Amino acid sequence: MMVRNIYKSALLFGSASVIALMPGVASAQSASADVSARAPAADGDEGLNDIVVVGEKRETTLQRAPLSITVVGNDELQRRNANELNDLNGIVPGLSISKSEGSARIIAIRGIGYETSANPNSQPGVAFHINGVYVAHVMALAQDLLDVERVEVLRGPQGTVFGQTSTGGAINVITKKPVLGEASGDVALSYGNYNYAKARAGLNIPISDTMAARVSAQYLRHDGYGKSIGVANRSEYDLDDANNLGLRGSLLWQPSSAFTAILSAQTFDTDRNGALQKNVLDTTPGARTVDQDYPSTFELKTRMVDLSLAYDLGEFATLKSVTAYQYMLKEQTADTDRLAGSFYVHTVRWNDRSKAFTQEVSLASQAGGPLDWTVGGFYLRQRALKDYLSLGSGPALTYQGMPIVFATYSPYQHTSVAGYGQATYHATDALSLTAGLRYSWDKTTGQPINFFNQFGPANPRRVTSDAFTGKLGVDYQITPTNMVYATLSRGYKPSGVNFNQGSVQVPQSYKKEMVDALEIGTKNEFFDRKVRLNASGFYYWYDDYQYTAEDPRVNSGGSWNIPHAEIYGAEFEASILPMDGLRFDGMLSLAKGEFKGDFFTIDSQGALAIRRAQAIALGLPQPYVTGYGYNPSIIAAVQNNLQNTNGNKVAKLPGVQGNFSTTYDADVGAGQLTLRGEVVYRGSFNSRIFDGGPLDRVPAYTLFNASVQYAPHDSAFTFSVSAQNLFDRNGVNSLFTDPYGALTTSVEYVNPRQVFGTVSYRF
Repeated sequence: MMVRNIYKSALLFGSASVIALMPGVASAQSASADVSARAPAADGDEGLNDIVVVGEKRETTLQRAPLSITVVGNDELQRRNANELNDLNGIVPGLSISKSEGSARIIAIRGIGYETSANPNSQPGVAFHINGVYVAHVMALAQDLLDVERVEVLRGPQGTVFGQTSTGGAINVITKKPVLGEASGDVALSYGNYNYAKARAGLNIPISDTMAARVSAQYLRHDGYGKSIGVANRSEYDLDDANNLGLRGSLLWQPSSAFTAILSAQTFDTDRNGALQKNVLDTTPGARTVDQDYPSTFELKTRMVDLSLAYDLGEFATLKSVTAYQYMLKEQTADTDRLAGSFYVHTVRWNDRSKAFTQEVSLASQAGGPLDWTVGGFYLRQRALKDYLSLGSGPALTYQGMPIVFATYSPYQHTSVAGYGQATYHATDALSLTAGLRYSWDKTTGQPINFFNQFGPANPRRVTSDAFTGKLGVDYQITPTNMVYATLSRGYKPSGVNFNQGSVQVPQSYKKEMVDALEIGTKNEFFDRKVRLNASGFYYWYDDYQYTAEDPRVNSGGSWNIPHAEIYGAEFEASILPMDGLRFDGMLSLAKGEFKGDFFTIDSQGALAIRRAQAIALGLPQPYVTGYGYNPSIIAAVQNNLQNTNGNKVAKLPGVQGNFSTTYDADVGAGQLTLRGEVVYRGSFNSRIFDGGPLDRVPAYTLFNASVQYAPHDSAFTFSVSAQNLFDRNGVNSLFTDPYGALTTSVEYVNPRQVFGTVSYRF
């Protein structure tokens, strides 16, 4: 009760801040109090910088954006050695990114994420975009960030302008654009321990008065952060290494002030060994040393081409079109049981392929009038395939003489169509009212082609879902630098199909997921913009939470729905410029989420123990093999031991997250010296919807980062040294329990201490 009261008190504080800080504390517009101030420090006399964001697809400043948004600029990304989305952990309030089975990236914002990653046609809860283009396959989230200007993270349901898959929020990567009439470029070389080497370069090329191009490249490699000692004919087998190449090019054509066209293409390739995933039963000394007898590998290819058109219709509106084609191929092998010995489960083939076409058209009013409005439409067509083959030691099932644990070859398609509109009415200079509505329709079809096909060929499966989502909001600008706001919004994640056959409990399709969210907050700047303080409180009503469900019959599970959950919390951010050259930044996030009402399901780890015990009781030959899970008596035993989820914690929701950093700039000799220190805390959370102790509880960690930068005056060079995880803590990023095959639980760690120096040159 005491813990619950603490969280409720924090929520009330975040809410009460709207009133308590009104005498001059209410900051920028309807944007959640988590709008991060992580931009370069401003000149001491001018206070904190304004930061321009796209937000809800309308350009505004960070502190005036009508939504909860955090912006992380390119300089911050480079200083933190943030090469991919997972490296954003610890920067953004409420954001938690977990590694999953060495390849996927599970993004959760305020506890709303992606608990159905084992089902390839299911959709995430946080939408990922590059320049407004929705990235259709979650495996593509493992690509590096290329030629980035900034990353915008929107918290809370974004059901109006971002639509389906944004129940938790949205992440939009904004890349650098070509600039007319400017020949410029930048080059940076980094080297550090683990033979870490990174080279990146960008070049802006003026072609004519109306045309310019920008090209960029980035290569990253390093030795493994961990190793396996069990792979045959190898004394050590590197894990968690890198070998990545990214290329990006953009062509800008602006024949008049009214029309702009940008054609962009981006590629990313990685070919490396697999991730370090340590089985909780592995007793090999050292957190980053494992004993696994099968070599893990990982290859990822992503391709994207997009065309963005904007036409200024004068005082009426601006018409925009964004067209994109995406391709993704992931090929992976893994020691699935993550142990060496006579019992084994090896994933010898795990391929995901995806091709997607998206088209969005929008019409937005010009800024400055009493009514700002946006209307638009969105279309997505995705065709994808999951091809999976896992070999095991069980004699009961074989395929061409090989013992099979699990196999599937399942194509699927996803079509999404939506129309939306949102308007903000500026009733007075201080008071604004916002209303938005979106209608989404989704269809998913799939063809289960599983090896375990004792029931004959499966019929194609098809499911459709639709929803009205949107938002209502009000914000009041008490002073030019103080604002309060309240927002009621709804998010939607579509339904989908399962590829299971012969299941006893888990259905062949699952329901759509809905979230209603209330948020109130305040955003403020004081003392000539030397202090920024933002606070917000939120409460979510969650219906039909999608999760990966085990079935009483082994290898027959899939995605399912828990009827109700509630999530609430508070978030705080502050930036202070106490004196010229000195800056403090900090954030604190508190959250709690529980499932409400009775719902009975199966814990796969508990089911594994029941199956083994029942096999012994039946006198079946030992050791236990997966094939025993098809025995009717064993199926009945599992079905008689369901667990009630009522009161269980929502997965991937740290109770506490915090970040504090100090930056100091000073003229030293012939240049500018910048010193920065940072401490990051992430509290514990459950990796699944169950609380299986060490099988589910991800422990808290505290990490320290530091950097030193020197920029000589009147020079294009900059020199820096950065250290991430300075004290080399073995922080646990995530736990992963395989829902199929071995049903093992493994640990994935944060990166070890990484120290590297960088020389950059701009012209």
